[in-house]
Amino acid sequence: MRVKFNLETPVGNSLQGIVRLSGWYIPEHGRRPELYVACNGKREAALEWGSIRPDVSSVYPAQSQSIISGFQGDLWVGEHLQGQELDVAVLDAAGQNRELFRRTYVIGASSAPVTRDRSFNLFDLLVCPECRSPLSKQDPGWVCPRCAMPVHLRAGVPHFLHELGTPCLHLSEQTSTHPYSSDVLDILGRHRAGLVLDFGAGHTPRELLRPHVVYLDAVQYQWTDLVCTRGRLPFRDHTFDAVVSQAVFEHLEDPHQTARELYRILRPGGLIHLDTAFMQPLHGDPWHFFNMTQHGLRQVMAPFQEIRCGIKSYQYPSAGLLMQLEAITPFITSRKWRKTIAKWHKELQAGAGEFDDSLGEFGRTTLAAGFYFEGRRP
Repeated sequence: MRVKFNLETPVGNSLQGIVRLSGWYIPEHGRRPELYVACNGKREAALEWGSIRPDVSSVYPAQSQSIISGFQGDLWVGEHLQGQELDVAVLDAAGQNRELFRRTYVIGASSAPVTRDRSFNLFDLLVCPECRSPLSKQDPGWVCPRCAMPVHLRAGVPHFLHELGTPCLHLSEQTSTHPYSSDVLDILGRHRAGLVLDFGAGHTPRELLRPHVVYLDAVQYQWTDLVCTRGRLPFRDHTFDAVVSQAVFEHLEDPHQTARELYRILRPGGLIHLDTAFMQPLHGDPWHFFNMTQHGLRQVMAPFQEIRCGIKSYQYPSAGLLMQLEAITPFITSRKWRKTIAKWHKELQAGAGEFDDSLGEFGRTTLAAGFYFEGRRP
């Protein structure tokens, strides 16, 4: 059977610098694929699958997964030798490592990764996440001398991944993941003399970067300092004066464990400020696990002394309802319902403020798009 796969980028026969791989794939096995890129037979990067592709769905309407068949991800080829040939393959681990694509490219000139100002030495902040031992630098990466856990570097960034994990790179991302809220900006400003962790930073715009902030994410973006997908964080105890986290906790497999880890790495008196989803549709698929009520968020953050917990204006019900309408629109095949939902979306967008005001405090809490929590380590 012919594989329903198409690699749209890159084009040509040479690669240099940061390469975006994108296209679409409809797996025969019907499960969610686990795509990755192998270079000269070695796993180099994971590809995110699940982007909306109406164009593919129109060609393969009988294939239920065709509407979400898009994939994308980056490959950093700067670590390979200029002028050498590189064998690049795309495989599906969920389909018994079936090879979907293979081509030999020539590696062109690559420039060094762009760096930013830091007020800290990242290596000095880190320990092995499993045994808490100091790390050792061992070319081409780092290693724990005690338990031998390796820490691989990609474009100079350490990756603390689940066993057999494959890094996901979004080094060419152009759009920012989310803007900082006014509360987060205030916290970053008040702790300029200390050290702050942005937990799940995403793609932070360059103009918002701060030298005293450590940017951590499960995906490597242009300014990511450290990638971690493990439950235990690779920081020493009492490292940070503050932790900020926006739209992250719904994407954690074990938010209770993460809260305990953030408590551990905060200094006594340290501040934590986060927000997370409640009435929001599936996003960041497939890594979207737990939406939380206000009661649930307080339970997760129980280790901390609560300062305040509630709803911000961008978490009002209108925001969540608009997200839900936008999320389901691509899947609707009925022309009548597409028109109806488009009308609802337009009316709600125009009257969002009036709608939220009319709900009252209890109504806004019942249907909130999300909640925030601010607390302190005693």
